Amino acid sequence: MSSLAHKTQSWVSEGLITSQQAKEIIAFEQNKRPFLSLFSIILFLGIFSIACGIVAIVSSNWYSIPPAVKLGGMFLALIASGSALPLIEKKHPVGFDAGLFFFMLLFFAAIGLVGQIYHLKSDTYKAFLFWSGLAFPLLFLTKRGLFGWIWEIIFVGSVLASPWGERFLRFVHNYFIASPLYFSFLFLALFFVLLRVQKAALFVVPLRTGLFIFGLLFLFCGRYRFGLYDTSTVSVMALFCATAIAFASFVWNFQGFNRQEKQSLWIVTGMYVLFFLLPLGKDTVYFAELLMLLAFIFVAYCFRQEKKARLLAVITAFRMLIAFFELFGSLLYTGFGLIFSGVIILGLAYACYKTDGYLKQKLAAGGNGHE
Repeated sequence: MSSLAHKTQSWVSEGLITSQQAKEIIAFEQNKRPFLSLFSIILFLGIFSIACGIVAIVSSNWYSIPPAVKLGGMFLALIASGSALPLIEKKHPVGFDAGLFFFMLLFFAAIGLVGQIYHLKSDTYKAFLFWSGLAFPLLFLTKRGLFGWIWEIIFVGSVLASPWGERFLRFVHNYFIASPLYFSFLFLALFFVLLRVQKAALFVVPLRTGLFIFGLLFLFCGRYRFGLYDTSTVSVMALFCATAIAFASFVWNFQGFNRQEKQSLWIVTGMYVLFFLLPLGKDTVYFAELLMLLAFIFVAYCFRQEKKARLLAVITAFRMLIAFFELFGSLLYTGFGLIFSGVIILGLAYACYKTDGYLKQKLAAGGNGHE
């Protein structure tokens, strides 16, 4: 709350809000019960203890309980927990989210119980896919992004573990894995396509974050194996060019991007095309990665994503340090080497600081207006 107080004081000094509005904002935030409050933690521990006790009692007498009683108890628990959710939705939001999570877990237990009683043999991925279908409507009852992360990870993992997912991964490995630069561009292009999507945030935000992470990971693949950036097949090159043209056209026609954002995305697309067409090897992949990371920092500032820009700056600095230690690792065992390494680190920190200030000043002068 102290950080909020400093922010509101800054807003008051800049004339954005009045002192009375600042007090009302602080009072509103103080009255909100956080998701991980002391009450919610103790409530979770109490529910968890009761659940463990019930599981211990049932498991110790499992084989003596008739199947009808097992099924009846499970469906009774489902009905009771589902009926309690509407009663606490508005009065106890934290308890509602905890109850919803417990209700989703009961679906797992019900699927396993039915399979055990009736001796249904099935692959694990089918059970997870079935659970994904049952739990999907429940996601529209909450705004917690954690639920979206859990559902998407389980759904995507079960799809990839299925025969369809195996065939898809085999197809990707055989035809397109020779060029991780294509996948890096594809994932980051999808990230920017979804960046302005505000609807269905529970699904879009985890998907968007995952695309951003995998886009960076595929960018770094080239330094571990020689030739991974080679465009050895005509189909990969044609698909890359088609993807680049489609993304550039989307950026041109999409009204959600202002002129500065469009220009920055076209620059990044052009750099991807250039590095894709060039015969990059072990000695040149590092410079391609470095230039792409610096371009991403600029793009992040153009989109007013300062946190992502700082994160990318840190990643860039570490990437430069890794390259330095790989070349001059033996210097670290000497006193002069340690001093020299410290100077390099301080230089990188100063460069990040100056770049941060320059980009802020440049973007502030450019304005925020859309085309």
